[in-house]
Amino acid sequence: MSTLKITAIISLLAFYFVTTSAFAEVPAALDSINPNDHAALANYYEGLATEVSAKLETNQQKLNDYEVHPYYYGRQGQDLSSHLQANIREYEKELAEDLKEAAFHRKIAEMEQDRQINNAKANVGDAVAQ
Repeated sequence: MSTLKITAIISLLAFYFVTTSAFAEVPAALDSINPNDHAALANYYEGLATEVSAKLETNQQKLNDYEVHPYYYGRQGQDLSSHLQANIREYEKELAEDLKEAAFHRKIAEMEQDRQINNAKANVGDAVAQ
């Protein structure tokens, strides 16, 4: 009897580890991006924004399908509608945040590039003046 319990526990733990790792969402490699490389950070956030906009579009399409044919969904249709509306609100919020971060890092990258160009012009001007 105890070996049966131990076998059951081990199999449940193995199933748990397999399912949690299968459903775990792996974020993009933000840790591998240099925090001072604002162009790469802007590209990263723009990539996140495109992924979120695709999810947003999918949920909006599902909600539109529900609104056109609510009789297909039966009693669970209202729950589905509420769930989709909540997902759409969250995706819109996440999309706005990602676009804000991308614009922020894009602006910093442009300012750094302008500063480097101005330093290069100053160095050339000093060389000519001497």
